[in-house]
Order: sequence, then structure tokens, then C-alpha cells
Amino acid sequence: MMIKRIKSHKVLADFVEDTCCENEICVTFDDGISSSDYVIIKVDNYYNSLNIEERPASIDCLIIRKCIKTGYGLTLVELKKTDTGKGFEVENMQEKFKTTLYDFMKNRFKNPLDINYSEIKLFFVSRQEIHKRDLGLKMEVLINTRFRFNDRTLMIIPKMPTPTIKNCYS
Repeated sequence: MMIKRIKSHKVLADFVEDTCCENEICVTFDDGISSSDYVIIKVDNYYNSLNIEERPASIDCLIIRKCIKTGYGLTLVELKKTDTGKGFEVENMQEKFKTTLYDFMKNRFKNPLDINYSEIKLFFVSRQEIHKRDLGLKMEVLINTRFRFNDRTLMIIPKMPTPTIKNCYS
């Protein structure tokens, strides 16, 4: 099982956490998802542990969960403590997701992370009011950013604090 492989991986195991929280911003899990059916990797902690001069920007949490029938769901989460759109740089946010998808998953940890996921979601979680008519130019550019990963086109989904990671049913 993939979850066990990650939890016992010689490098990744050091960056497995019980929660995906930072600066009082968190994600939660649907009650139907057992804690043994998911793993949270703190990607940012991994890159911060590297003794390199130019550290790439990376997301906070990579979450893999077992789907109901078969396969696995992937959710990449960036947690940002900001109340306004001025609290983040679009290029920095784009780099965080790029680093995680293409360097962390496709390069450094291709085995075990680069698989054909049943579902992939990219979350940008902040206090930014996402239901306003005018999200602001930065948020608009961010949600219109597209990434190609394993023959899929992915986009960043803005979420208010404490979104719930739901079961995937494939």
C-alpha cells in the first residue's frame, strides 16, 4: 500500500505530519476518511532541510489519500495567512506548485510519488474572501494558472480556511 510505503520511506518518513496547519490556517478531513488512509508530507520542511544556497519555493502539504474503490487521490495545499490579495506574490505561488509537481514528485521522489492518481486537486487556502465579485488581479491570475501533470491540466482552487479533504470515489 502506497501510504505505508511513504510512511516508511527512508527520506519522506521524516517529513510526514499528522496535520496540515500553519499560522492557524488548516485543512481537515471528511469523517469518512480514516487517518490510516492518508498521509501528509510537509514539502516545505523537506526543502528547508536541504543545505543548498538557492532553495526553491514549495507548498506546505502534499496529501495522498486512498480512494473508496481503487487508486489514490492527491491534494497539494498551500496555506497562506493573509486577509488581502496583497499578501502573496503570484510568481511565488506558481513556483511553489511547480516545484512540488515537477521537482519533488517527478524528479526527487518519482518512486513512490509519480503515479496515475485518480484525482488531483491544488488548494490555495487563505483568509482571502473568495466569493467576492472582484477577487483582485492577483487571485484572478493565480486561479487562471494551469499546470500539465501526467496528461492532466490542473488549476489552483482558492479555499477559505479549514476546507475539508473529501473522499475520492474512483
